[in-house]
Amino acid sequence: MESMASSVTAEPPMVLPRPRADSWPSSVRSRMYSRSPEHRGQAHVSVLPHPEGRLRRRLPRTVKGTAVSATVPQHPRSVPAAPRRPRHVRRAGRAGRVLAILALTATALAVPAPAQAQAAEQVAVSLGDSFISGEAGRWWGNSTVSAAAGCTRGGTDRAAYRKLLICYYDPRRVYDGTAVHGEGTGCHRSDVAEITGLGQAGLTPVNLACSGAETQHVIDEAFKENTASQAELLAQVAATQLVKVVVLSIGGNDLNLSGMLRRCAAMYMAGDRRSCASTGEGDRFLAALPAVEQQVTLAVQKIRRVMSQASAHFAGYRLILQSYPSPVPSSARVRYGEGGGGKATKRTLVGGCPLWDADFDLMHDTLAPAIDAMLRRVATATGAEFLSMLSAVEGHALCEQGTSQAGPLDDAAGLGDTMEWVRYGTAGAKISQGHQQEAMHPNAFGQQALGRCLLALYRDPGTQPCNAGMPRSQT
Repeated sequence: MESMASSVTAEPPMVLPRPRADSWPSSVRSRMYSRSPEHRGQAHVSVLPHPEGRLRRRLPRTVKGTAVSATVPQHPRSVPAAPRRPRHVRRAGRAGRVLAILALTATALAVPAPAQAQAAEQVAVSLGDSFISGEAGRWWGNSTVSAAAGCTRGGTDRAAYRKLLICYYDPRRVYDGTAVHGEGTGCHRSDVAEITGLGQAGLTPVNLACSGAETQHVIDEAFKENTASQAELLAQVAATQLVKVVVLSIGGNDLNLSGMLRRCAAMYMAGDRRSCASTGEGDRFLAALPAVEQQVTLAVQKIRRVMSQASAHFAGYRLILQSYPSPVPSSARVRYGEGGGGKATKRTLVGGCPLWDADFDLMHDTLAPAIDAMLRRVATATGAEFLSMLSAVEGHALCEQGTSQAGPLDDAAGLGDTMEWVRYGTAGAKISQGHQQEAMHPNAFGQQALGRCLLALYRDPGTQPCNAGMPRSQT
């Protein structure tokens, strides 16, 4: 969900030199140059002696193009009969021929499956929105360093590089051809997206998800860089590859969760004590869940139809529907005090989490669990596997106690155990880094955590919640 803010040249055939006609036996010459009345006017195929003692079949002179020759068995009258071999030699020869036939038969039976079936690559396909496309995968955590002060911003910016002492930022290094570069772009499919975790299971990841996608973009509408609906793109993949698993994350944008979070942040920065919790935003959000539940069900059913029509090969594919992690902790675990709100507080300027305590609790304790429960019902009703991501970034949520941001001398890539796993918000708050749609999404560390959760479920089928990037038993 979007956040706060050929040609081949044939080799000429080898044509053996034609032997002199006066060297051929008279019986053969007579057959060459005479034709019975019934054959006159027809294409004449002659059998010519080969210089090495075999006969060669010559194509009709009326046939043009590449010369083709084929050797045929020696005519029995053209050479003396070979002396008869002793009986025991003949028996041994027959036995050898029988064994050879048996060996050839066994070899034929051992021929592998058709080449097309063998060549089909086993793939894992991700569909849905930003939480599975890899939004915010550009970042190894968050940083206190400005763009000008450290190039890589404490090692957090994976899009940064130096050339002739000049620092450059190229999101395409992370998001390939789906980085924001104009209107109608920005699927933000990152190189560390969750689906890449299944590479450890021997599957090739295929990421069709797109940041900002809603259920209709899975079912029947093109969106951003996707030139067709995600279901149609899935059908194209299934036509040539062996799809082992389809993973879906959808529904958050139908609920306009990002829009609600923007409104919550605006209320905090206004400093007038109004919150989403106190103005009924939470109630309106919850009231929209039943309609979105129906839409998510339709999306799952569409995927089922596509896979059933693709090929009999996909009878054993798996469909996994996952939920969303809460990007923030409860208010009791926020490391910055609430203060009086506004744009000058630590929550705004340092943490990039401008929310009132009541809205931290609303998101963590009410809305995220409600979405999780709704998606679980869809999975149960449609026969899909369910992967709860509700607590997937627990202990590493945005502004959570016990986490930190990278400083100018840090190499954030090696600090995953202590860094935040969610991208902070920058609209009207901190120095601008990256794109505002990355905010409130699992960053590179978070994406890897989601990938570990998915890998654990793939290896151990069944409903399985995930905590801090590690699977845990249900109680």
